[in-house]
Amino acid sequence: MKKQKKKRRLRVGRLFLLLLFISVISFALIRFVDVPIRNIIIKGNDVLTDQEIIEIAELEDYPSYFSTFSFSVKNKILKNKYVKSVKVSKGILSIKISITEKKVLYVDSLTNEKITDDGIAIKDDKIICVPYLVNEVPQKKKSGFLKAMNKIDKDILCQMSEIKYDPNEIDDDRYYVNMNDGNSVYLTVNKFDKLNKYNTILENVGKQNGTLYLDYGDYFEVK
Repeated sequence: MKKQKKKRRLRVGRLFLLLLFISVISFALIRFVDVPIRNIIIKGNDVLTDQEIIEIAELEDYPSYFSTFSFSVKNKILKNKYVKSVKVSKGILSIKISITEKKVLYVDSLTNEKITDDGIAIKDDKIICVPYLVNEVPQKKKSGFLKAMNKIDKDILCQMSEIKYDPNEIDDDRYYVNMNDGNSVYLTVNKFDKLNKYNTILENVGKQNGTLYLDYGDYFEVK
């Protein structure tokens, strides 16, 4: 009887040690898995701020590194209308987000919506340096207008104040642009890319204000 009691005590002791070992390992694993993200690196954004992207990705509380999956972060960011594509990768306790944003082309003054290069309309309080479209472009002309606007560099879009669909008896694809510097420009839809040379053209004209005709003739008329 004494021998049996001793064996039972040994088995209970071993079981206790085993449970203690399992508890220690489990605690260590939980602590290891619960290590938070230490660094969030964001590149390529212009319209969206770093903080906005962090909030969209639900990373503002710096969650567990091991329970945060790249594909989940990517899918959350892609839901934002300003985002065209995104790449997400993980480093040592860090996560890197590379974003390609859609290009905002203009603000529709009739609806106060921002129009992106894929024709998506976004209504929010963001201030983006692009011109206002002051009237309506016919539906059959919209596609060509968007393609033409997309050819204009961002810095030139920022120099444009207003754009107006302004057809005449010669050309129904003609537009009139007010620039922030007080000049105005006439151009046709197939010549929008010429606006990218606007600053170079002005260097040859001097500081006088007037109207630049890029629709026909390519000349500057002083006011």
